[in-house]
Amino acid sequence: MKLTFRLLAALAALFISFAAAAQAWPTRPVKIVVPFPPGGTTDILARMFAERLQGVFGQPFLVENRGGAGGVIGTDAVAKSPPDGYTLLLSSSAPLAVGLKLYKKVPYDAMRDLAPVSMVADVAMVLAVSPGFKATTVNELIAYAKSNPGKLNIALNSLGSQSHLLTELFRVRTGTSFNMVPYKGTGPAVVDLMAGVVDADFENLPAVVEHIRGNRLRALAVLSASRSEVLPNVPTMAELGMSEFVASPWFAIAAPAGTPAPIVARLNEEINKILKAPATRELLAKQGANPVVMTPEETARFFREEIDKWARIVAETGAKLE
Repeated sequence: MKLTFRLLAALAALFISFAAAAQAWPTRPVKIVVPFPPGGTTDILARMFAERLQGVFGQPFLVENRGGAGGVIGTDAVAKSPPDGYTLLLSSSAPLAVGLKLYKKVPYDAMRDLAPVSMVADVAMVLAVSPGFKATTVNELIAYAKSNPGKLNIALNSLGSQSHLLTELFRVRTGTSFNMVPYKGTGPAVVDLMAGVVDADFENLPAVVEHIRGNRLRALAVLSASRSEVLPNVPTMAELGMSEFVASPWFAIAAPAGTPAPIVARLNEEINKILKAPATRELLAKQGANPVVMTPEETARFFREEIDKWARIVAETGAKLE
């Protein structure tokens, strides 16, 4: 009985100390690691949340871009950081789920080494081409690829991303041969797409919507279940008979595993408040993004489902990275 009482007392004291730490947190700047270069959708979202979280907590939230290896390098750095609430990850789905089975070895286990904090958003995707490219429809793009094998250049905004695997699936389903040109992030890929260095790109809509509106890029199709409100005249891939091509890249915030649960819970609460705010929802909608509100537990379940889903697609397409 005494042992049980002492154990309960110790657990209660531990919980109180964690709760006290969470109540005091943060007492210094918090770093948000974006595992991609500046200019992409992940970076745009991270800077928006950094500004709003700084306003909530009264401490600087600083964005650090740490790109490389399709997001693996930055994600690994967070996984190996002290679990004290002062290092967070805001990442796309690539290094958290989509691209994990593409590599022979990933230096972290997304479910073991990271603590899911919150979902942030999902976005529509668009198949865009450079303004000088001849094809004006998806069928014309396919016809060009078939009549000019090896001449079409399609950007991969990041190895292991949904863009990468959808491009692989496009190759398999259309029976075409083209060059896949890898980039270290959406920002540099879009710059080269506008310049005509590459011809096409399966890209996140927020990163290119203003370029499409300004006629610096041309949209051939969106990869959503229905037409996008921001590009209502652009058909869906499903309308064109390619119903498999419905995808919504997602973005989430995670912390190193072992981060005190009260800090994770408080972060989740404040992030979800931000996501529910009308101003945030309006801003995301203009970019073709949708807020996604989940608890940490729901976010963890979603991670697992996505890991399993994209592992099956990797197996089907045979896509691999060294």
